[in-house]
Amino acid sequence: MKKYFYTIIITFLISTCFTGCSVYSTATTNKWLEYELPPSKIIENGTVFYEGKLSDGSLFSVFYDNDINNDGDYYNAILRQDFGWQRIDSKSWKGSDFARNNKAGHIYINPYRQVAIYYYPDGKYHNAFKVSIN
Repeated sequence: MKKYFYTIIITFLISTCFTGCSVYSTATTNKWLEYELPPSKIIENGTVFYEGKLSDGSLFSVFYDNDINNDGDYYNAILRQDFGWQRIDSKSWKGSDFARNNKAGHIYINPYRQVAIYYYPDGKYHNAFKVSIN
């Protein structure tokens, strides 16, 4: 009986972590949501190239926008700072032991700012993209 009780408790704790530890996201979430995306899917002609659903059921789409792309370095700097990095000079960043690293081959979407940043598989920042939320 005791073994059965511990099995139930451990199963509950593990399942709670897997379902409860994810980021709940809405159209007003000011966090960077991470999605794996191969570079072959990136389209820079204004066509929607990535779509998804936030936790609250809102749908989002990502597409190229010249104005957002012109501000790409600005949004990339915000993402890096949000991840806990500090700018050393115009090309270098320094992160603490607790700084979050961006993953290569991933797109980061900030619903609040309605912007996305993409990093190539070699880890280099690519472009900023517009995010539309419905």
